[in-house]
Amino acid sequence: TISTIPNPSMPAIHFLNEHKSLDVLPGTNLRKAALKSGIHLYGTLHSVFHLNVDLGPVKFPCGADVIEVVEGKGIGARTPEEEDVIAGRWLIKRKVAPNHRLACQVVVNGDVTVKTMPKLEFDLKETKARVGYLAVVGGFLLIMLAIVGIIGLDLVKII
Repeated sequence: TISTIPNPSMPAIHFLNEHKSLDVLPGTNLRKAALKSGIHLYGTLHSVFHLNVDLGPVKFPCGADVIEVVEGKGIGARTPEEEDVIAGRWLIKRKVAPNHRLACQVVVNGDVTVKTMPKLEFDLKETKARVGYLAVVGGFLLIMLAIVGIIGLDLVKII
């Protein structure tokens, strides 16, 4: 539940970029509160292609709703899994500051001030390592596919 009337007993989320504050009930999810009040957490492309699935053992946390916590102790600590998602799951690796969080993972229990859509820096060294690893694995798979193809052609000639 979101309230726009200041209430000292309710935690407040202050959005610096939007110049907007929300009073929320303790235990409110930051992402849900922001989207419900019209605050954009996603860039143009990410607004269409984002997932936030939690079906027991199957979990795909949203990775595009990165926020920067400027101040406030009203949220829990970031988990290593959350840090991995912010850093980049696939090919491109990003540098993660200690105050970067995923809005979908933040539960508000006290006043907090955040910046939406912070600029994230790419970790060039780690990204190059991932691309190199992918190139080695891809090359190996192509060689194996060629060997299997040659063996298959050879078997066809024998039959």
